[in-house]
Amino acid sequence: MKTLLPSRHPQVRELGRRLTRAATSDIPLLLEGETGVGKSWTAARVHRSSRPGRPFVVVDCGALAPGLVASELFGHRAGAFTDASRPRAGWLERAGDGTLVLDRLESLPPEAQVALLRVLEEARFFPVGATQPRPFRARVIALTDVAAGDRVTRGELRADLYHRVAGLPLTLPPLRQRHLDILPHAERVLRRLATRSGAAHTLDPEARAVLEAYPWPGNFRELEATLARAALTTRAEIGVVDLGLPAGGWETVAAQATTRLLPLAEVERLYALWVLASQGGNVTRTARVLGVSRRTVIRWRKERPRPT
Repeated sequence: MKTLLPSRHPQVRELGRRLTRAATSDIPLLLEGETGVGKSWTAARVHRSSRPGRPFVVVDCGALAPGLVASELFGHRAGAFTDASRPRAGWLERAGDGTLVLDRLESLPPEAQVALLRVLEEARFFPVGATQPRPFRARVIALTDVAAGDRVTRGELRADLYHRVAGLPLTLPPLRQRHLDILPHAERVLRRLATRSGAAHTLDPEARAVLEAYPWPGNFRELEATLARAALTTRAEIGVVDLGLPAGGWETVAAQATTRLLPLAEVERLYALWVLASQGGNVTRTARVLGVSRRTVIRWRKERPRPT
């Protein structure tokens, strides 16, 4: 069975197996994780595998206009309120028998959460101003950037709505905990960029080492933006300087060495590459900062990262 979450990381592979088994059912999914970890991408994969050809509707609950949340979600009939000159289908109706993705679910105001809970319990909804209900048949996938249980504790998300959407809660780990997936994903991004632009790019050994070491606070989104920027300004081979990563991120990089159990020599080399990046690739300045010879810096540049 093909997994919906391809990964070299054992924890993510297990998540992928659970997600793949659940995809063909109607059970609501709750995908949690930091911004940029691929929650929307994962929801789209679930939809394509289970309801291909049907509507795929993504609603950013935090972007709904205040005062118009009910109309946006449920639609309205003509004359339901001022300026409602014609009927309008809401997001629930547009989802049809496909998939409805509710991003930042906790951003819905309390009254909208109550109304949405009723929809999920009764499988029907009333457009604003309507007296006859419409059926609700879509599969629901909710997304949240932090643990939804914490949102419940803080009173931002109703507990009963949480239990309704969390048929299968899954937490997608951040990219810094998936270092085995960083380089394969980077290579996929570069292949995709090459297809679009016609210009192929590769990563030199030191750039590959720094990509694996960097903490990626923006996760996959930051990695993709970094590579797109580097490919735009580099001819063929991307080096560590071309990545333009902030030198101030080293503290987090060093902290990761305690979880990845890197050899001390590799931590030393990574730090040297980080300083090199902060010095704009200038070997002489880097050697001066580190208190080593230029020859040592050059050697570090040429060494391949040790497998971990």
